[in-house]
Amino acid sequence: MALRAALRAALAAAALGGSVCAFLLSTALAAVALGGSAGAFQPSPSSRACRPRSLREGPVDLQTSPAASTDGVAGLADGGVVDIPPTPTEAAARRARSQKARETWSTIALHPTSRNQGKEIPLDGESTVVHNQRLFDEFCKVKGTYFMNGLASCQIGDRLVHPFEAHGHCKSLVFDGSGKMYFTTNIVETPLAKKERGRNKLLNRGVMSTVSDMDSLWGNIRNALSSSERDTANLTADLWPPPSTKNLEGIEPMLITCTDNGEPYALDPKTLEMKGRLVDVVPKLKAVFPEGSKFLAHTRYDEERGRFVMCRYKMVIPGDEGKGNTEMEFVEFDDNFDVVSKREFTTRFIVFHDWQLTDNYYVVPKNPAYLRWDNILQFVLGLKLGTDVFAMEEETNGEFILIPRHDANEEVHEVQSDAFFNCFHFGPVFERKEANELVVNGCVFDSYTFGGEMGFDGENQQFSPIEWGSVGLASNGAQSPPPRLDKFVIDTNTFQIKSKERVPVIPIDMPSFNGDTKPCRYSYFLGASRPEGWFPFRQIVKLDLDTYESFVYDAGEDQVVSEPMFIPRSNPTSEDDGFVVSLVHDAPSKNARLMVWDSQTFQEGPIAECSLSELFPWAVHGSFVPNYNP
Repeated sequence: MALRAALRAALAAAALGGSVCAFLLSTALAAVALGGSAGAFQPSPSSRACRPRSLREGPVDLQTSPAASTDGVAGLADGGVVDIPPTPTEAAARRARSQKARETWSTIALHPTSRNQGKEIPLDGESTVVHNQRLFDEFCKVKGTYFMNGLASCQIGDRLVHPFEAHGHCKSLVFDGSGKMYFTTNIVETPLAKKERGRNKLLNRGVMSTVSDMDSLWGNIRNALSSSERDTANLTADLWPPPSTKNLEGIEPMLITCTDNGEPYALDPKTLEMKGRLVDVVPKLKAVFPEGSKFLAHTRYDEERGRFVMCRYKMVIPGDEGKGNTEMEFVEFDDNFDVVSKREFTTRFIVFHDWQLTDNYYVVPKNPAYLRWDNILQFVLGLKLGTDVFAMEEETNGEFILIPRHDANEEVHEVQSDAFFNCFHFGPVFERKEANELVVNGCVFDSYTFGGEMGFDGENQQFSPIEWGSVGLASNGAQSPPPRLDKFVIDTNTFQIKSKERVPVIPIDMPSFNGDTKPCRYSYFLGASRPEGWFPFRQIVKLDLDTYESFVYDAGEDQVVSEPMFIPRSNPTSEDDGFVVSLVHDAPSKNARLMVWDSQTFQEGPIAECSLSELFPWAVHGSFVPNYNP
């Protein structure tokens, strides 16, 4: 999220001193209350649960799974939560599920990570279980590289760190088109990662973590003296320039990694070794970005125009009426890293992590938030976490900011919805020019309380993901209902919302689809559906955005799935002619595996599962580069 710079600016304005880093980094963790969304709702089509064939336990019947429901949460009636006391048997079952989720997520999040590991894995070898040989043979002909960034271990020395403030851990799976896969992992070795890993000690507290417990004067002093800057480049991994082009200066492709409100870093795409800050690797960028510039993690790619687009972010304090402002700048590069266009815009203080690109607009969610000035001093003194410094302004309606891409003088439009929302990830966003419409598919939440993301309980140095996603953490009350998908249609003549509907599918987040700027009918998501709570993610979902028919694959309660990635066939005949892959983390066996679906037969289950013979913490965001083997 764009909050680190906000907190730093707020402290500077208050003359409190100290270096302050950002707040939330995002993800997948947009959360939505299930009831209370205004708008048109269509009848729910039947959502089908795939019959998974697991490497661990064979076929599982999911017809009674919560994944087969369109709400995925027990106790719903008339759009609200019914408070029905559980029977003793039900209460015991809930406690058992909560403990299982805690153990599963803790095993994965705290697993040790190391530098520079690589190995060759034959796709048709003993480590692969094949369920559909014909389709898997077609997948083995795929040539390209799948990059994925994510978390290194959430334990640094003797302290647990919030997952969003863990160091980065990058992966690449190189498919040679002849049935071989080369698997490489490496730590994203930013200066902070190198320093902390060298000393095996948490040195910078960040915003959501602490270097010492907060229940003593000495602990508060240690936290107050510790830097809150944690630039870990742990969220995204995007290749630029494209390997298929020959740019004027001979700039080689590099893997660009970033976290929210951090600096972009460049990695060697073959070894995943650190090359340095992007502005140092490409020195001419220093004339484009002032020293100390911070960015959002997400970038976008306009394939038709051959442009790579980044978003620079700055918080201005005190801003208008002392409430703060958000400055954003979108910069489009060609394959020579020369600037093609730039567009700046300033609005009120907002919180956002994701944004999207259409032919003519940058689309930004205007998620209203405010600063809690009374808690800033306590954060500086080590008495509170940075998550206590911000709150969502839920009495204010959410909006979408449409910023024209091609004419710096063209008017920016702020399109208001009929209710508050907090949109953290976008599915397909595109223009229907013949109808003068812009379609936005957004993973939103209807309410949100900061603190405890991913179930991280910093006060007690443990994880409680089910409590965070249902009743709230006992230590601070932090609570996050599951994310839901809303579809907005904006009239580009009047710049008003023509329609809004809650898509009838289980709670979902972390979308993947067939390219930016394009009209897309199909999208792939992580399912956020459990009997109680919703995190960690355990499902992969294919959704038809026209008919709302959905297919759900549930990996099981002791598994955690990563963001799905759509990989088109080399000569596709339709939008969904390709494959879907996901890295699945298996807590009991301490292993991870690559799972592969044929997109058009997704409902029949995975076509193959390939063991990677090692476990690593959760993979977050990634990208696929076709016909590229570094």
